Amino acid sequence: MELRQIGKTPLKSSVLSLGAAPLGGLFAPVTEADASATVEASLRVGIKLIDVAPHYGQGLAEVRLGKALQGLPNDNYLLSTKVGRLLEPSESATVGDNWPEALNFTTVYDTSRRGILKSLEDSCRRLGTSEIDIAFLHDPDRYAKDSSDLRGMISEAYETLSELRSQGRVKAMGIGVNAAEPCFAAMQIGTWDCFVLAGTYSVLRQEDKGLLDACAAASVSVLIGGPYMSGALAGGSTWRYRPIPPDIEDDIARLKAICDRHEVPMQAAALQFPLRHPAVSSVIVGMRSASEVAENYGFLNAWVPDGFWSDLEKEGLARR
Repeated sequence: MELRQIGKTPLKSSVLSLGAAPLGGLFAPVTEADASATVEASLRVGIKLIDVAPHYGQGLAEVRLGKALQGLPNDNYLLSTKVGRLLEPSESATVGDNWPEALNFTTVYDTSRRGILKSLEDSCRRLGTSEIDIAFLHDPDRYAKDSSDLRGMISEAYETLSELRSQGRVKAMGIGVNAAEPCFAAMQIGTWDCFVLAGTYSVLRQEDKGLLDACAAASVSVLIGGPYMSGALAGGSTWRYRPIPPDIEDDIARLKAICDRHEVPMQAAALQFPLRHPAVSSVIVGMRSASEVAENYGFLNAWVPDGFWSDLEKEGLARR
């Protein structure tokens, strides 16, 4: 599988990465056997980056990922996890529609030095590793009161993360969000290696507000999360985890017509389109079984003619 450099670091990511949220039971429970099989299948097809977070199942995804990686040489893959959402022990799990089998923790948002160091220490323990390759500040915009508060959170986290990077305790650092604005704010505060941008830049909608171009100019890598937009671009019924809006349904139909004309699976278009931008190092896909890994690997490598991309641009569905 093709590898791409992450920022100006020596790290290289596979163009397809494993998103570990489903291993934490996102939307539906997952067996440990399926979790392990998913990780094994991912490494077998050449996936090099596995992205996880304490938030996924309140630590469950990290625990399951750690068990699946036990005994495997860690020079075969990169691990990224997130800070900001610090897990504190609780008498009961914070379960819900999204995380039906979450572990017994409650979330405290903490970007302080103590909070970040403890979050990484706890993640390492759950993952069964002594080090994390990439640390992302997770969703600061969801907890900030206003733009000033957001900048304060990012600045506070930046001080600790950049210190860890300079000490070699993490090899790269960034933020993981669902909108472009926090990334722009981060770029004004300091030097970052990469961003996870989820649910914002897809083959059907490019709502990054010029962020990818700015990142390409600054040698900051972008990892695109949610290329299927929570399922709508893979035959599902949700767009950004909500029912598909009518205007999106209309554009999906237009996209499908172009796909059918060129005999291109819509999933192949969804995975391959973000990788056409020079800022993008990888697309992160949440997968919960070995069969899903095989399917996505196939879509990644499916033939897509140049005429397909030209037609998308002519239809106004996609821009480079």
